[in-house]
Amino acid sequence: MKLNLAAFVILAFSAVGIAQAQSSSSPFTRGEANAMARVWSEIRQARDFGDINWRSVGLAGAPGNFEAHRLLASHWSELRGAAEFYDINWRAIGYDDSGRLSQRTYVNARGAYRGDAGPFTREEARVLRNVWPTIREAANFYDIDWRSVGLARAPGSREARRFMADDWGSLRRAAEFDDIDWRAEYRRR
Repeated sequence: MKLNLAAFVILAFSAVGIAQAQSSSSPFTRGEANAMARVWSEIRQARDFGDINWRSVGLAGAPGNFEAHRLLASHWSELRGAAEFYDINWRAIGYDDSGRLSQRTYVNARGAYRGDAGPFTREEARVLRNVWPTIREAANFYDIDWRSVGLARAPGSREARRFMADDWGSLRRAAEFDDIDWRAEYRRR
């Protein structure tokens, strides 16, 4: 009997340790993660992260910071498959234990680390890198003729496109797409 009780206590503490390790390795604070967990069953139904109506699930906006939002948007099709928010394996999609996105997440098309891609997935950022010299000439983001650069529409989620439109005057000054300081742009808001 004493052996069974000791085994139970060890298993219980192990489970608590695993749960704490998993929660600390997400891009969210404990409060943000709890908020996400409460609404997960509803928001995971959205086709794209940018399509989520946060007010309809009782939140003023998406929990988390810009990096957390970018990570969710970049991997939404994979993440939304998790039945519970706490089931998500953040390491599997490039989030490391230090509380930052791993460098691997930010590797550009040439294979060199040049900083993050803002609110865009790696593929969307690759597309924007290719057309940047042409599109940055537009005075207004909404004036860009995407078909003239070989695209059906502007890359990115609705949130990403809105971010670009709102900050276009500043963003277009960058000679190269990879020269954009997304963290500085986000802090300006």
